[in-house]
Amino acid sequence: MRLKKTLFGNYRAKEVEDCIEALEEGFDREIQKKNEKIESLRKKIDSMKNQEKEIGEAVIYAKSLVIEAHDRAEKEAKEVLEKAQKDYLDTRESILEEIDALTKKRAEAERLYNLQKEKIKNIISRIDDFLELDDIDGKPKDIKKIQELRKELDRPEEVAKEKEEVVPEREKVHLEQPLAKTGTDSAISVSYITSRRAKPKKKDEDKLDDDKGKRIKRLSRIKRDNFL
Repeated sequence: MRLKKTLFGNYRAKEVEDCIEALEEGFDREIQKKNEKIESLRKKIDSMKNQEKEIGEAVIYAKSLVIEAHDRAEKEAKEVLEKAQKDYLDTRESILEEIDALTKKRAEAERLYNLQKEKIKNIISRIDDFLELDDIDGKPKDIKKIQELRKELDRPEEVAKEKEEVVPEREKVHLEQPLAKTGTDSAISVSYITSRRAKPKKKDEDKLDDDKGKRIKRLSRIKRDNFL
């Protein structure tokens, strides 16, 4: 806005006042705009401050979550490790107990096997003794006992469960003229299994004496079975 001068070179008062008012209005508008802008910027600053606070709280919360997750993971890892160690120890102990039980069973099986082996040897020896005590006609007197011994060989499970059997005592018997067939009068001593039966009566004693007089020691005609 331009001011015009009068003829005397002065400015008109009204125009000056109008110009001043216009300038004041312009300044007021500018000031108002600036104030509005400042207020807007202040609000933005406050909003950013709030966001910054929220971000800070979020960061703190995230840190707490990370710490909590780390602690929880560490605790779970420790529990898993302890459980794995416990399971390992339990499994190891169970395996050792099973090995110990199997070792005992094996030792017991070996003991029963050796017992059965000795039992079979004893039975074979007794069978050989009975077979060697055939009578002169070649007819064995103790067929029934031999059959009983054979039956014992057919029952390995029952024999294995028995306790160690004491070998029956043998006694030397002096037989008169045991080699009558050869024409010699010499006497030899032979071994036979003693019987645990009741003492026979006199008639039975006479009969046994007659049987003993007829017995002769000779090799068995039956081929030995290879049990072992």
